[in-house]
Amino acid sequence: MDDLTQDFGRRVRDRRQQEKLSQQELADRVGISRNYLSQIERGESNNLSWNVRYKLSSVLGLGEVEPQDELPAGLAEFAASAGLPPDDVKMLAALRYRGNQPKTADKWQLLYNVIQMTSGDS
Repeated sequence: MDDLTQDFGRRVRDRRQQEKLSQQELADRVGISRNYLSQIERGESNNLSWNVRYKLSSVLGLGEVEPQDELPAGLAEFAASAGLPPDDVKMLAALRYRGNQPKTADKWQLLYNVIQMTSGDS
């Protein structure tokens, strides 16, 4: 467990309790199981997806992740469907080639795949 995962989990738990939501109520709003939410709150979740982190941040008003409409065109869709980690989303959002970025989810996926292949992370 890393400190960022534990910190995010604590903030989720604290905010949920401030809002007087049960784990089940919050899990239902986000679309995850109560058990998974419990793992997140304890800082025990491995590879928390960008999509789940975004949904939790949005529902609880944490301001943790930029809203999807602030991401480049197509990136939010690709990131959500692929379950990209937040750091990967930020890295992709910062990329430019001759001042341009991909415009569709398919092109973001292609770019991401190329980066994975060339970096040896696949």
